[in-house]
Order: sequence, then C-alpha cells, then structure tokens
Amino acid sequence: MSQGTRKKELSLLNLLFCILVVLIHCLSQPVTVLDHNSWQFALVLCVQRLAFVSVPGFFFLSGLKLTLFADRHRSLIKYWLGRVRTILFPYILAVAIYYLYFWTHHYFPFSLADFGGYLVRGDLSSHFYFVVALMQFVVLTPLFLWLARRFDPAILLPFALGLTWLSSLYLQPILSTILPGVEFPYGDRVFLSYLVYYLAGCCAGQAYPKFLALLEHNAPLIAVLAVVFAAWDAGASWLGFSGRQSIPYLELVHTLYILSAILLLFVLASRDRTPLSRFWAAVDRASYLIYLYHCLAIVIFNDQVIRLNLSSVGTELVLRLLVVYPVTIGGALLWQWMMRALRQHLTSSGRRVGTRL
Repeated sequence: MSQGTRKKELSLLNLLFCILVVLIHCLSQPVTVLDHNSWQFALVLCVQRLAFVSVPGFFFLSGLKLTLFADRHRSLIKYWLGRVRTILFPYILAVAIYYLYFWTHHYFPFSLADFGGYLVRGDLSSHFYFVVALMQFVVLTPLFLWLARRFDPAILLPFALGLTWLSSLYLQPILSTILPGVEFPYGDRVFLSYLVYYLAGCCAGQAYPKFLALLEHNAPLIAVLAVVFAAWDAGASWLGFSGRQSIPYLELVHTLYILSAILLLFVLASRDRTPLSRFWAAVDRASYLIYLYHCLAIVIFNDQVIRLNLSSVGTELVLRLLVVYPVTIGGALLWQWMMRALRQHLTSSGRRVGTRL
C-alpha cells in the first residue's frame, strides 16, 4: 500500500511484530547456552515465548489487508503477479544471498539441487518458513475471499482453530495413519498450521469498522484474557523447557495467548492517534526486507563475535542487539532509498528521451 492508504494501527502492529521477530532470533543463542536452572534462562525464555506472537500476528495482518483492500484486487492475475514481485522475488534473492554466504564460509559445498530444495522447503534459515506458508495463502486467495464474504466468523473460526491445532500438533500422526511410513517434518510450512490467524484476519478486514467496535466493546475482557494467558504461557514454558515438569498442553495455552495478545495489541494500536513519524513510516515499508535479512546479520555477528572471547552471555546479547537492529534496519532503508532513486532516475531519463523524440 502507498503511504497515503496505510492505516496507522496496521503500521504500528507491523512495526511491533517486525521488532519482535528480530528479538526472537537475537535471543536464540542465550536460550541455547544459558543454564536451564538460572533466573537468566527463565527471563530470556519467557520474553522469547511471549514475542512469538509476531509471526501469527503477521498472518493475521496479511489476511486482514487482503479483505480490507479487496476492492483493489479486482484482477486476481494482477494481484498474484504483485505478490510474486513483492514477496516471492525478494525471498528468492534472499535465499540466494544466504546460500552464497554459507557456501563461501564453508558451511556446505555448492549444489544447485540443494539450493532448489532450500528454496522450496524454506529451511536454509529458520525464519523462511513464514514465506513458504504465506505463499500458500496467496495461491488460495480466491478461497479465503469467498469464505470471508460468504460465512459468519462465529462458524468459520472454531473449525479453523481445530484445523490449526490438528495441523501444527498432529500432522505427522495424521499422515502416518493415511500413508504409513511417510515422514513429513515440515508441518510448520503448511498453511493449515496458521489457518485460524489468517482467516481471523480475513474476517476482521471484511467488516473492519464492526471489528474495531467489537474490540472496544470487549476491551476489558480481552485485556484480562491476554494477561492471564501470557502469565500461564510464560510459566508453563519455563516449567517445560527447563525440564522441571512435562507440560503436554503447552502449545494449546500458547495459541490462546497469541489470539488474545493479537486482539489486545490491536485495541491499543487502534487507540493511538499520534501521527507516524517519517522514519517509522519508512521502517514500516521496509519491514519485509528487515524480516528477510535480520538472521543473516545475526549469523555474521555470531561468526565474528567469537574473536572477542566474551565470557558473559549477557554482554554478548546486548552487543548483538546493538549491532543487528541498526545494521538490518539501516540496510533495508538504504536499499529502499537506492531503489527509489534508481526508479526516479530511469523515469526522468525516459521522459527526456520521449521529449527529444
């Protein structure tokens, strides 16, 4: 969307989710190396688990924007071509850049077949699964437009939640029942694993003013549920991942936290009436590039920080945050500025040629 058509609350949420995604991956190393019995591990783990609202939040925003601005997508072919240009092509380029970095740093030998596999599976870097799942939703755009227009959310969303839980938690057992012996370790790349978030977004965008009014009317309940499920999710995650106790229902609680947190964040964002600064508006437009490349910045940082021989995990984490955020955001903004300047130059050059002719 152009800046003039962007809604403030959507930009705020997009920015927040982008910042949280970067935070999640910056915290991955401390979560791995810290003593599971330490308070530092408990703190970092709980912050990371609560930040996981970001990717489902992205799916929710994607579905919402699809139906909210559906009138602009009268030509399905043009919509698909636009998604190829703005989502798929940048993803392919990002995978190629990651692959070249890993190859030149001797992570693995060069292989076009391997590169193609990474591209399709989205497993060269841990965050690429999002793009693979998102493109499945893009392909199924006519289905989701029809569902949101034809049926009531009260009917759609409970079944969507059930399908999401079945896919994200039990896809492999279901496949083994149907096709014995088949192994499919890519359930997090199947769109059904995020169905409730995307479809809820579609329903919200289909009746956006009503959705905002519904949030305001139920804001106290939403806030209470978000706080309760956030505390439950954080506490259960600490017990489970520290090895203190088995929590078989953890992912169910986590889903309830995510759903309530998305709604609460939407309430807060919709109440903010201050205009978005030019800087944050630019970061909003660059959020997809930030998403694609922040893990590469983390990998390069991790490869280089070894030379410092830091003994403190906390010091390394602070340094990682101070490097990764400015480098990734600055690089994305610089790239967008360069592309905008190039387009303007080509446009003005074309006009001059046309004038001479």
